[in-house]
Amino acid sequence: MWKQWSARIHKWLGLTLTVWLVLVALTGTLLFYKTELLQLSYPQLKLQQVPTVAQAATVYDRYEAGYAYLPRADKPWIEVVDGAGTIHYYDAAGELLLARPLLGDWLSWAVEFHHHLLLHELGKELQGIFGLLSLLLVVAGLARWWPRHWSWRLLTVRWQWPSSRQFMATLWQLHRSVAMIALLPLLALLLTGTAIMYAAAVSSSLDQWLPGRQTLNAQPLPKTRALNWQQRLELAASYWPDQTTRLLYLAPTEAGGYRMRLQHDAEWHPNGRSYLEFDAAGQLLSADDVRAKSRGFQLSQMIYPLHIAAVGGVAWLTALILGGLALMLLPITGVWFWWRRRAASRG
Repeated sequence: MWKQWSARIHKWLGLTLTVWLVLVALTGTLLFYKTELLQLSYPQLKLQQVPTVAQAATVYDRYEAGYAYLPRADKPWIEVVDGAGTIHYYDAAGELLLARPLLGDWLSWAVEFHHHLLLHELGKELQGIFGLLSLLLVVAGLARWWPRHWSWRLLTVRWQWPSSRQFMATLWQLHRSVAMIALLPLLALLLTGTAIMYAAAVSSSLDQWLPGRQTLNAQPLPKTRALNWQQRLELAASYWPDQTTRLLYLAPTEAGGYRMRLQHDAEWHPNGRSYLEFDAAGQLLSADDVRAKSRGFQLSQMIYPLHIAAVGGVAWLTALILGGLALMLLPITGVWFWWRRRAASRG
């Protein structure tokens, strides 16, 4: 009885989620190579020299809205996203190399679809719902197929061409084998992707379950005034020498100050989760070190790096690419099998 219900759930969820699964897996897999695809599409971004912090600061001072990323070896440019969502790229001399408006090229479309289904906040909510349903889809498929006795022969695929009547068996075997071989990275992508859509709830829950905190020696806030981004970045480097500034919020806060995000040496999150905030007079107002947060909160901040393969090196990246390919192949083989069987029963 349970297997019958699992089969029905798996079938109807599979048919419902097929287009979403294929597209979200395709865009997500491509985004593992976002920098390389950018440089392929826009050769002017193939820079040999990484701009210095001082060179980047002169560009940041031109903006009063949006946010900016500090240059890195894997992104050797000065990147600013203005208030309208247009991404500006500058070289070390402060010359504009490229301006990419929101949805101005195929890569921007891929990013916005993968993050929000091109529907902003509504798309984010739908992504969360589809993610939960996709996890149910996988669980139902495992419950439907799980054998009583394991054997490597269960993963074999006897290939037949689509013109053959036995091709239905090939589709079934391929669907089953791909699911089992790529099960772990496939689940990792679905679990982390869904958790990102519910980041606040996940972070709050883990914070309650793992409340332990590390005691840090609080440093007194310096009285030095920092009136531009060069001075703020210098102050951040001297105040937290073991942390690296990654992200700047260029729009003034309600109090007229500015904020930045930093990454400490052992942190996974590529943009960091430590914050420095300056007041309107340029003095350092607050310092929020992620290492003083609960263990649960710090654990929640590892979800995003795992999803985008920011950690784990080539091995983890390869596993996630395998999972992404499986998420494209499984819906296709599943729907193809359903269509062939339906056509055969009618015939």
